[in-house]
Amino acid sequence: MSSDSNDPVEDIATLEGDLKLASTILEWESGDIFGHIGVRLPSGEGVACKMFRPAGSDDQDWLVHFDYSGKKLRGVGTPPMEYAMYTEILKRRPDLQAVAHTHSPTCVALSLADVPIECVHMQSHKFSGGVPIYPRPIHIKDAAEGAELARMLADGKAVVIKGHGIVTAGKNIDEACMNALYLERTAKIIGLAKSLGFAGPSPEFVKEIIESGRRMSSMPNSGARNAARGGHSNEWMFYKHRLARGEKWNRGWS
Repeated sequence: MSSDSNDPVEDIATLEGDLKLASTILEWESGDIFGHIGVRLPSGEGVACKMFRPAGSDDQDWLVHFDYSGKKLRGVGTPPMEYAMYTEILKRRPDLQAVAHTHSPTCVALSLADVPIECVHMQSHKFSGGVPIYPRPIHIKDAAEGAELARMLADGKAVVIKGHGIVTAGKNIDEACMNALYLERTAKIIGLAKSLGFAGPSPEFVKEIIESGRRMSSMPNSGARNAARGGHSNEWMFYKHRLARGEKWNRGWS
């Protein structure tokens, strides 16, 4: 999600601005102050990562660059202790540019009950293949655990760490952020629906949702609307404008 300019300094500034926006969205949506979100650096030397909480009493943004061994390159704060979830996923998946990690409570609750997050509503078609549950209730502390998590993510968009939180990925910061947001919303819908007797979606149900989404995205002017947003999603622009107006909210458990 870089700018149109070829100037790497401007590209990094754009990426860091998007990391700050994404971290605010996820903090307020999930009620989580301990998450973080990162993006591949344009130089290829490593990752830029924004922690949700400030680095210290001076309230500077905790935004740090680190290499693929977890060594700090520059910035404020230190690399997250779970740096390996970024480095190992991005090394394994060259198609991805961004990774987000939150401790989304409903996703954690479903993982404890071994309930998978599936495609059950229109905005969850991206999870139609099912979201794997990483079975070890741990922090991702080193390269071996990061590689294990990356293997479980495989070619998907999300993985839930049992009793811990979620990791989502995307081709840009926008997508990784919105995947995390919609993963938690989908978990809330599944939890509520199951309490009312929902047994889970049928293959026919999922197929119809996916086909409906495909038809919607192929409608006339869909591409023009996307270009008008600069390639960003509707959701991203909604939150960006909301934050620009100084509006605050919190849908998460805090």
